[in-house]
Amino acid sequence: MASILTNVGSMVALQTLRSTTANLETTQNRISTGMKVSTAKDNSSYWSIATTMKSDVSALKVLNENISLSAATVSTARVGVENINGLMTKINDQLTLATSASVDHDKIANEIDSLVAQVTSTIKASSYNGENLLDNVKTTTLVVSVKRDDTGVSAVTDSIKAQNLGASATPVAPTVTQQTTDPVTGVTTGTAAYTAGAGGTVTDFISGISAALKAGGTTVDRAAMAKAIQAEIDTQMDTVTAYAAELGAVGTRLELQQDFTSKLVDSLNTGIGALVDADLNEESARLQALQVQQQLGTQALSIANQAPQNILSLFR
Repeated sequence: MASILTNVGSMVALQTLRSTTANLETTQNRISTGMKVSTAKDNSSYWSIATTMKSDVSALKVLNENISLSAATVSTARVGVENINGLMTKINDQLTLATSASVDHDKIANEIDSLVAQVTSTIKASSYNGENLLDNVKTTTLVVSVKRDDTGVSAVTDSIKAQNLGASATPVAPTVTQQTTDPVTGVTTGTAAYTAGAGGTVTDFISGISAALKAGGTTVDRAAMAKAIQAEIDTQMDTVTAYAAELGAVGTRLELQQDFTSKLVDSLNTGIGALVDADLNEESARLQALQVQQQLGTQALSIANQAPQNILSLFR
């Protein structure tokens, strides 16, 4: 039916053009943002899931940085302990020389003093971000892992007890005793006691070694003293070695957790992308098709709008 009041063709063409224009705007927005779901209006379910996952990713990244700080703290302490172990080995070597009565014990004692100073320097320098695991007695809490459940992402902490290798604040004066024997007659004349340090830590012990070697008595007494101290220093070295092994194990755990967390973040980002990212190849092809549809729709609307003019020609 031809009518000048209701142009059905024009209405249909206009609706089609509006739909095409809306689809074109959606496609252009996806291309400009790179996302097919950028707001909750686009797809509320996907948007909600992606938003939660993005929050988890952000939390995981922060926690991974905290794990990195923990790893650096432990690594710094481990390097320090390994260096101390090497220095104590050198001290032990000097004590081996001192077990001979024919050496200059004063020179050996001075060499040991130098090594002890280096041990002390190493302990003080083994600090990261104000945390020194070698020079205090407190228990340090480190972020070692992450936990992810229905409530979100949270840190998993563990405690590592600092090993006080530095000078003790409360001296306990450990003493090494050694029987002294007359070098001529071979008769034991008594028991000599030498204080090997002014406290109970590794540094306290080794800092008193040179003083013990310089103590009065014959070279035979000093040689015997060096041998007695060697037995004690082995115990101290065992303490240092055990702590180095503990730090190494913790460091390995932290490295594994860092690697896992990084991979977990990558996996979550991949999942987020699958939900909200736009396929630009598809959107590019869709854009070209919609542009053609828009041109055709505009042409169709123009033709439909000319219909009343055709009716007018019937009355001429």
